[in-house]
Amino acid sequence: MADPTRLDLVILGATGFTGLHCVPYVFKVSKEKNLTWGVAGRSEDKLKDVLEKMGKKVEADLSGIPIIITDIKDDDSLLKMAQRAKVVINCCGPYRFLGMPVVKACVTAGTNYVDVTGEPQFMETVLLEYDELAREKGIYIVNACGFDCIPSDYGLVYLQDKFDGVLNSAVTYLKVWVDGKVSGPNINYGTWHSLVYGLKHATELSELRKKLFSKRLPSFKPKLKSNTLPHRSDKVKGWILPFPGADRSVMKRTQRYLYENESKRPIQVDTFFTVRNFIEVIGIVLCFLLWSFLVKFEFGKRWLLNYPNIFTLGFFSKDETPSEETIEKQFFQITFYGEGWKEKLADKDDEYSTPPNKQVIAQLKGKNPGYGTTCAGVVGAALMIATEKDKLPQKGGVYTPGAAFKNTTLMKYLMDNEITFEIISEKDL
Repeated sequence: MADPTRLDLVILGATGFTGLHCVPYVFKVSKEKNLTWGVAGRSEDKLKDVLEKMGKKVEADLSGIPIIITDIKDDDSLLKMAQRAKVVINCCGPYRFLGMPVVKACVTAGTNYVDVTGEPQFMETVLLEYDELAREKGIYIVNACGFDCIPSDYGLVYLQDKFDGVLNSAVTYLKVWVDGKVSGPNINYGTWHSLVYGLKHATELSELRKKLFSKRLPSFKPKLKSNTLPHRSDKVKGWILPFPGADRSVMKRTQRYLYENESKRPIQVDTFFTVRNFIEVIGIVLCFLLWSFLVKFEFGKRWLLNYPNIFTLGFFSKDETPSEETIEKQFFQITFYGEGWKEKLADKDDEYSTPPNKQVIAQLKGKNPGYGTTCAGVVGAALMIATEKDKLPQKGGVYTPGAAFKNTTLMKYLMDNEITFEIISEKDL
């Protein structure tokens, strides 16, 4: 039986850049669904300032919204915070350093948890250490509910459901652009901080995955061929490079879940991003090579962390946050290209004797990917747990967005918040 004294939703880290922008989304769903909510963080004064500032934005008096004082370095205060919530929206990153105590507190308190991390090592450590405990408690822990990785992971599951047949493979092409001229950084410093440490510890992922996924999935044919070199394609305009984010690993986890729990043939996936011309390709490749070299050394890591404006040509800044004008001028598009069969086979492990005979192209579009789509995604995820628990997987545990929300109305919520999903074409091959 749910505790009526608990708040439905609590934003942890509401004074941070992402948490601040989650407030209007939480306010809106609280009015529509009659939910209770609160904000949590270290400084009461700063939390009051956030509620006053966002109250002006949504034209409402938020002074009565509960404020919970908590410190991530204090386990007792974290536990008390978690005990006051049904779902915690954790906006405190980098999650490598700040995420695990929050997950632990939520599991101990029997509280559901969502976040916006794009850090594979953190997500997979959470899966390894807390999946069984979360199942025992009947709670849901869902990472990567922001721009990483709801558009790609949940978008693919949505496409899979709409596809009349069986998908064999899907390739995503991400395009991000700014409409007009902007000044200052494009993305908040916390993302850069996570990226630097992700590069530094990337080699540790293989050992972690051996513990998590000791059993390999069957190798289905035809095998998706991957091109890791910069190239062009007839699917999208511009030059294409491998996307270095967490999307591919999260999508593969979702497909493993669907294979093992719902007897669905896993879709082979690959992820890319596009740029306009070859000059940009050269710049990105050189930057990535430089970052990968520098993170091997302590002095190099310090340089990257302290001078992001130099090493990213102003894209990130340690001392300045993106302006509201800048983030409102940012847009993104993910093109999904899938191939599969019109016919369905009796068993998930059956192999087709003919090549794929059907293709599909779909597009998911939105604006303000870092703080519009991200906030809509994580608040939508929390809303699904709070209001559509009967549509989630039967047992609690640690889930990807695609696995957790495939049967919910999350896509409808996203479409109500400036995100579109459209199947552009379906045709025989």
